[in-house]
Amino acid sequence: SMSDEIKNKLEITEMKGELKLLNQKIDTIKSNDLWHMEKAINSIQKIIWTVGVMVFAQFVWLIKTVFMG
Repeated sequence: SMSDEIKNKLEITEMKGELKLLNQKIDTIKSNDLWHMEKAINSIQKIIWTVGVMVFAQFVWLIKTVFMG
């Protein structure tokens, strides 16, 4: 009947709206997560560089000590 058809159309419109909202939320979550992950990766890289430089300095000191006393 006509009223059922109108009801279906309203429900479909409602669902479309909800899907749009969900997509927006997903986009927001994605960009937030990417930003946070980027920050985390950057700080991890800094730590790795710092540790690397320290290890290299120790190594240079060790070589110097072994060969030059």
